[in-house]
Amino acid sequence: MFSISPRLRVLQLLLWGFVTVLIARLFIMQVIEYDFYIKKSRSQVSKVFTIFPNRGEIYDRNGVPLAFSTPVHSAYAIPTQIENKRQFARTVSAITGQTEDRVFYLINNNGAFVWIKRKLDDGMYQRLATLNIQGLNFVQEDIRVYPQQDLSAHVLGFVGIDNQGLGGIEYKFDQILKGNPGKITLEGDPRGYRLVSGKKETRDPFEGANITTTIDSYLQYIAQKYLREGVIENGAEGGQVIIMDPRTGDILALADYPGFDSNNWRDSSDAIRKNSNVTDVYEPGSVFKLVVLAGVLEENIVTTRSVLSVPATLTIGGRTIREAHGREAGETDSRTVGEIVEKSLNVGTSLLALKLGQKKFFDYITKFGFGKRTGIELPAESRGILNDVKRWTEPDIAMISFGQGVAVTPIQMIAAVQPIVNHGEKVKPRIVWKFTRKKDLSVDAVPITSEGQIISAATAKEVVAVLKDTVGTGTAVGAKIPGYSIGGKTGTAQKVRQGGFGYEPGRYIASFIGFFPADKPEVLMLVIVDSPSKSIYGATVAIPIWRKIALATIDHLNIFPDVPTANLVR
Repeated sequence: MFSISPRLRVLQLLLWGFVTVLIARLFIMQVIEYDFYIKKSRSQVSKVFTIFPNRGEIYDRNGVPLAFSTPVHSAYAIPTQIENKRQFARTVSAITGQTEDRVFYLINNNGAFVWIKRKLDDGMYQRLATLNIQGLNFVQEDIRVYPQQDLSAHVLGFVGIDNQGLGGIEYKFDQILKGNPGKITLEGDPRGYRLVSGKKETRDPFEGANITTTIDSYLQYIAQKYLREGVIENGAEGGQVIIMDPRTGDILALADYPGFDSNNWRDSSDAIRKNSNVTDVYEPGSVFKLVVLAGVLEENIVTTRSVLSVPATLTIGGRTIREAHGREAGETDSRTVGEIVEKSLNVGTSLLALKLGQKKFFDYITKFGFGKRTGIELPAESRGILNDVKRWTEPDIAMISFGQGVAVTPIQMIAAVQPIVNHGEKVKPRIVWKFTRKKDLSVDAVPITSEGQIISAATAKEVVAVLKDTVGTGTAVGAKIPGYSIGGKTGTAQKVRQGGFGYEPGRYIASFIGFFPADKPEVLMLVIVDSPSKSIYGATVAIPIWRKIALATIDHLNIFPDVPTANLVR
């Protein structure tokens, strides 16, 4: 019988062992670790390119385009395809404006993809494309364009290199505007060349929705123009203007100076790019007296014809209250409640606040929306500064009554006056009107939102009457426009130091808020001027700006006169 030698038996066992290990390894790779190796294989031959969808456009209320995207080319390189990298860097950098060393640094590797320069202007793209350089390729991307340049820049915001929203509506509604990206998957060899037999898979992008704002481009232009001129004329640091339709809460214009161009937003600082109308707070001064007046009338504590003895000064809790335009110490004057507001008397307003009491005064302050965000569709809105009534000291009720010791945003201020001129009903301010999906043109509207009746229509009517008299014979006579009934209130307040401790000497915030036609207002407008140097009063600084904008607004909106007059010369 044939017998196997020991050597042959050992060799046979080794062979069977090798085959067993090989089979086991193949079983592990093809069955147990199949998914892992398939993914690894695909990652070596597959190149995935993201297709960014068309970003939605932004329009004003009349369909005027404020922001849209347009196609441009971007240059990229495949370093493994470049034979002479130093020559490549020298040639390309001469056209792109980059340094030769920078381009060489980008391509001096064995990668399959590297950006050379994003978003080329057309001339640069044409010069590069005609060179037909091995390893240099182009892909089409979108660039964001703001055709009105600095118009509504603080509202619109701006986008980054990848069209991601970085400010304003662009940031607030980035997900809605940008849509969902698509992808192209190509199979190629490790050097970046596409395989002839390779697959190409495409997932189409889902385009972003368009946004229509409540902004009226013409009124926005007028607001920015006259605000800029007024700030410069008064030697001021800056200012804000808000124009609102008080019936709906629609913001027709929201201006902030200094401004910037959204197309070149990197040329401006963060301080200029922030939207002061929603982010910054200031002490409102005498405009805040309207809260006191509404409160004492609503509570039936007084009427506008009630007479109070108003001393020249009032000492409360060791703090002496004086008038901005002082009277002789010890002098007492009899004034009606209406006259106290018309003449903007600090002492008289303090007396009214004391009659109302701390708890009720605080309740009315919060009813009018102070100390909380309005909810307008813009990012980084501030709550303002309002201490809880439990933390008030004895003099606080008097100081807050004429707008000191409380800080508000401009959007809060105009939103608080809105119910007074809207028969007592508070409506949430809105700056976005609707969203329109490109795919099926379906529309989602942002509703007009009532926040309830915060004072009675009768009280609102009484306050409006006082504000009409304020323009007629009080501190705001400069706001008169022949043929139109105007109501409004001036404000002059010291500017709080950075950090919130004390006031900056000689620096003030001048403001005026007015509306027309007074009995059925179509327009409510707030003007604020920061640190004017030629004059400090709302009557002499803010009203002239307000009146110029008001005249243009009347013409643009075709608002008919409501007061008979033989002479309509303005």
